[in-house]
Amino acid sequence: MKKQTNRSKGALLLLFFLPVLMFAQETITGKVVNVDAGVGASFMNVVEDGTNNGTATDIDGNFSLKVAKLPVKLRVFALGFSTKFVNVTTAGPITIQVTESSESLDEVVVTGLASSVKRSNLANAVSTVTSEELVGNTGQTTVDGALYGKVTGVNITSSSGAPGGGFALRLRGISSINGNNQPLVIVDGVYVNNVEIPSGLRFASGGNRGNEENAANRLADLDPNDIENIEVLKGSSAAAIYGQRGNAGVVIITTKRGKGGRTKISFSQDSGFNVIQNKLGLRPWTAQTVEDVFGAEERAKYDATIAANGKLFDYEDEIYGNTGFISDTRISATGGNEKTKFYVGGSYRDEEGIIQNTGFDRLSLRANIDHRISDVFDFTSTTNYVRSGSSRSFTGNENEGGLSYGYTLAFTRPWNNLFPDANGNYPNNPNYSGNPIFVRDQAKNEDSNNRIIQGFKLNTKLFTNDIHRVRFIVNGGVDYLANETYVYVPETHQAQIGGQGGFIAQGKNNFTQFNSQAIGVWDVQAIPDALDITTQLGVTYLKQEGNLVNSRGSQLTAGQTNVDQSVNQVIDQFLSEEEDFGYFTQVEGNYKDQFIATLGYRLDKSSRNGDPNKLYGFPKASLAVNLTNFDFWSLDAINQLKFRAAYGETGNPAAFGATFTSLGASNTGGNGGVVVAGLKGDPNVEPETATEFEVGFDMGILQNLTLEATYYNKTVRDLILSRALPASAGFTRETTNLADLRNYGLELALRGDVFDQENFRWNTGVQFYLNRSEVTRLDVPAFAQNGAGFGTGLGTFYIEEGKPVTQLVGSIDGELQQVGNVEPDFQMSFNNQFTLFKQLDLSFLLQWKQGGDNLNLSRFLTDLGQTSPDLDTPEGQARLASAANALRFVEDASYVRLREAAIYYRFPSQQVKSWFGEVVSDIKLGLSGRNLFTITDYSSYDPEVSVNGGAGLSSGIEVTPFPSSKQYYLHLNVNF
Repeated sequence: MKKQTNRSKGALLLLFFLPVLMFAQETITGKVVNVDAGVGASFMNVVEDGTNNGTATDIDGNFSLKVAKLPVKLRVFALGFSTKFVNVTTAGPITIQVTESSESLDEVVVTGLASSVKRSNLANAVSTVTSEELVGNTGQTTVDGALYGKVTGVNITSSSGAPGGGFALRLRGISSINGNNQPLVIVDGVYVNNVEIPSGLRFASGGNRGNEENAANRLADLDPNDIENIEVLKGSSAAAIYGQRGNAGVVIITTKRGKGGRTKISFSQDSGFNVIQNKLGLRPWTAQTVEDVFGAEERAKYDATIAANGKLFDYEDEIYGNTGFISDTRISATGGNEKTKFYVGGSYRDEEGIIQNTGFDRLSLRANIDHRISDVFDFTSTTNYVRSGSSRSFTGNENEGGLSYGYTLAFTRPWNNLFPDANGNYPNNPNYSGNPIFVRDQAKNEDSNNRIIQGFKLNTKLFTNDIHRVRFIVNGGVDYLANETYVYVPETHQAQIGGQGGFIAQGKNNFTQFNSQAIGVWDVQAIPDALDITTQLGVTYLKQEGNLVNSRGSQLTAGQTNVDQSVNQVIDQFLSEEEDFGYFTQVEGNYKDQFIATLGYRLDKSSRNGDPNKLYGFPKASLAVNLTNFDFWSLDAINQLKFRAAYGETGNPAAFGATFTSLGASNTGGNGGVVVAGLKGDPNVEPETATEFEVGFDMGILQNLTLEATYYNKTVRDLILSRALPASAGFTRETTNLADLRNYGLELALRGDVFDQENFRWNTGVQFYLNRSEVTRLDVPAFAQNGAGFGTGLGTFYIEEGKPVTQLVGSIDGELQQVGNVEPDFQMSFNNQFTLFKQLDLSFLLQWKQGGDNLNLSRFLTDLGQTSPDLDTPEGQARLASAANALRFVEDASYVRLREAAIYYRFPSQQVKSWFGEVVSDIKLGLSGRNLFTITDYSSYDPEVSVNGGAGLSSGIEVTPFPSSKQYYLHLNVNF
């Protein structure tokens, strides 16, 4: 009876305190609405301000949040929206309105293949470039060219000044000697092809290698104006999740998406022109210097030309002096409803070069669709069709082919008339094997491209409650590229007469690249209001196929331009197929925004490795500590102080075919067959592996300025090189793992608003970065890198243990010694944006590259031809007297350049409304320019130069390039 009484008392006590327990917490319910779209805002963060108590809205914008008591202040935020603070006095239901904001787009950074993190919590140095930073100031032809001076740790070198570009991007130094040094490029989840495609031009011009054919890399097909933002994962610590494709870094591009609400239309027109950035000029000839150099006969020709024309012929101006018109027209529309959002657009760019009959054009059509199928499924599709083409004429290296303008001009004497006569007949050049006027007017070097990039993403919400959220994501895409090249040299060309008798090459090149990923993501509040953990687990697949066919013919039938109308015909075909497969997992933990840690691991196998079924592991780990989020922090002047450290590994498989010993065709006694080629494959070759450790800190100062500082140390093991074999081996060379190298460097960035007043706003950014490299292991004797120089007599890249991988070495008095280093001492940029009276925008970007040498073999040629403009100076005469070629043509390539400058005027909204009513919402007019001036002691056209294209050790060697240009633009932007 006593036990029953005690139980009854306990029940009475429970009934008494139950209402108190029930009312100890309040549950706020409501909906977050996107004012711009008029629909619920999904996945918005709703947090009790000053705490870690929060939740996220569902697909329709609804939320439910328990709080200890009312009233409270809620903080509502998400990527792409302005943060909203709301005072709540009742449990609800309530409605919270939020607005979209492009300024918040850089607050979230991708950290995994299916996750992201606030930049304030990021443990890696990841650079972000917004749409406004990329193309908001001036016209940009290509994406890689638009990145100049905007990302720390990235060295960009132009391999061609031709319209459509040709750029080499190096993220934190050289990652491979023989392999790929260009970063992996991902556009909306699609791994895109950034290949350079040789045309066969070298077989007509006498150029040495396919990478010297002045080709563009195919990132030129992507319209920079379609891009919303770019994230650059510069090192292995950030790119480790991409495994064997991330050794040279990763560039993640996100294109513009649709926004809900009424349909908005934007129209833009850029009109401008190209002019040569820097002319070398003529040697100041006099009758006496002509006679002293070339003799009395040439003086007579000189006197006759002066008497007839009053001046010499300026063939540099004739070839490079064209003013090329630029037109870039764009129109786009965005809109949608609660189910479907869209962004559709089209653009056409037509850019003429500084050489007549050169240019680049690109038609781009894009459709990005986001569709919510149900509360469980949502789907994203990105489609981009591109048709591009270019005419790049003939520049760069060659051997006596009479086509490359720089070669020809180096030996052409300006008192010889090379223009066609009244009947259209071009005279031969008496001083060289080609007439540059004939080549400009009659010869062709063209390419055209048809390309489709299709991406997809299916997101499935498997389970959601207050603690757990489980998603399954399938995404990927296809990049299909059909490229055609065309080279034609008439049989009447001077060097073809008595030689090849005319030359033609037609290329048909197809590339298909498919990638897919399946990823499971589990978000859990492990400790309510304290610890959030995100776990992802997935598989990836990548397949690449290439089919390159080049048909060439010589001894052309008169006036014919087809390969089948030639006597001597050759067909080359290169087929390739690669497959990569990987598993990955990553766990991210966030404790009160104070400690943010990540652990990840990737397992990859590739058909390019010696054992295609062997899995290679690539770990990653990072930690960020936000001191300002601790309770003890009370220094208002410092609103963020975050220390971070990260470690990661990435890989780079061998080149296609390196694991096998190839067979070569033979013809003996009229019988066809095969023979073993001289290059021995290595069936045990392993991928090059980069290991990187970085440390740094981020500091927020006075609410307006941020300082980022990073030091990194990156080691690349098992570099794949070729070594000579003894004759008894039956082969001449073998490709295998033979070396290690190290890169280390420093990156600093300071940016923010100096002034932010109603009628005056000044935003500035200063960036500083440097890199140093060293070959730390070399299992073969030091050697001149094949295809990256012209021998030790003129200077070449030289791979030597204990020395920089970027050193230039030459023979001086019979001894090999370092004569230069193409790695800059440091680089800086200074970017400024001013807004006056809310209507006038001014901006400029200055870039400073200090140090870094170039091997100027253009001047070597003009010295040989006696046409260098400075040969009559003491410096020029001293150079002619020097026998040390490798030393005399190495020059400091430092410069300061006004990379971009612009001024825009935005018409007042009331004035626009009075003109057009509700049809037009705003109008903006502007003037801008690129490469407006350069301060440098470098003696040639541009200190940014590479004869070797974008691959390998490509920068710092010049041989008669396509000169760089200045660009001037008039802009009109109208929004409807």
